[in-house]
Amino acid sequence: MNQLSKLHIEGFRSIKNADIPLRALNVLIGANGAGKSNLIDFFRMLSYALTRGFQAPYLVERGPASAILHFGAKVTPLVRAELSFNTPDGTNTYRFSLADSTGDRLTFTREEVQFHREGEPLPTPPIPVIPRPSDESGLSELWSENDPTVLFIKKMVSRCRVYQFHDTSLTSHMRDACPVDRNRNLTSDGGNLPAVLLAMRKDNPENYASIVRTLRLVLPWFDEFILEPQGPAQKQRVLLRWRMAGRTEYEFDPGQISDGSLRLMALVTLLLQPVDKLPSLLLVDEPELGLHPVAEQVLAGLLKSVARETQVIVATQSATFLNYFEPQDVMVVEHENAESNFIRQNPDELASWLKRYSLGDVWNKNLIGGRP
Repeated sequence: MNQLSKLHIEGFRSIKNADIPLRALNVLIGANGAGKSNLIDFFRMLSYALTRGFQAPYLVERGPASAILHFGAKVTPLVRAELSFNTPDGTNTYRFSLADSTGDRLTFTREEVQFHREGEPLPTPPIPVIPRPSDESGLSELWSENDPTVLFIKKMVSRCRVYQFHDTSLTSHMRDACPVDRNRNLTSDGGNLPAVLLAMRKDNPENYASIVRTLRLVLPWFDEFILEPQGPAQKQRVLLRWRMAGRTEYEFDPGQISDGSLRLMALVTLLLQPVDKLPSLLLVDEPELGLHPVAEQVLAGLLKSVARETQVIVATQSATFLNYFEPQDVMVVEHENAESNFIRQNPDELASWLKRYSLGDVWNKNLIGGRP
């Protein structure tokens, strides 16, 4: 499996200088404000940059530069990052720098890729992706696909996707009808959930059946989705409607689903979609929010299962959720001396504690850090 093996970040929000080794499954845990969400946002920034959306909407919505640079431009003039992707043939590296510019903005001042073939003593020379400082990433340009290393990096970075299903209010996109043809990939906020389920029911019935079975396991009142397109043929929309177990003569609309249940429907759909639909790196922020402990256990099992197919980073604050993972999959995020540190746990060092306590208990007792 091609995966991001090493990540180095300097000067991005609370991350002053961090080397972050990554595995197939990575569970981040720490106190509020420790820096978990800042790491997630780093990948959100990359997603916008690859679609020429770095200046707007990313910087407009999540900036300005003074809010992104670690303690502002006077303290930190640059954001620097290096991502190393391992493949069977060797290591592909992507580096970039962002500098403060006029108008409290950020500009790409350096962007390059490099390949180190397995067994070779030295990597190939770096390949510049931008000829001069640029407001947008060179990876967003069509001409950048001419080099195989650039093309590989572009594909890998573009398939790093952040999912956050926190907005389950009555006005959230998940509770609204969406276009039927908006079904290629589940969006970051789950706003096209009914369209994705409808397409999966037709094209991937086994995956769809697995979703329904799993939801029945954790939502005993749930029987089946009702996914009926409405409207003119070319402008059909579909709403997330459902039937209740034991009362299948009634049909319910999305306004009658609890917040936790709606969030769980999106999470289960995300994690049980066909393998070819999975991103290369799947990032989920606090998926356990509002879930029953039984649902947490099922969700953890799904995350561990999908990590065999693609790379996963999940951020959590739940000690009970942490219990379902192995120590080596956990990174404690500490905020010390005004900067975030990411500490991979060593199972050998925790062995004696884990004979008496669960991993969540060890964290609660502040034996591995990451507590307020």
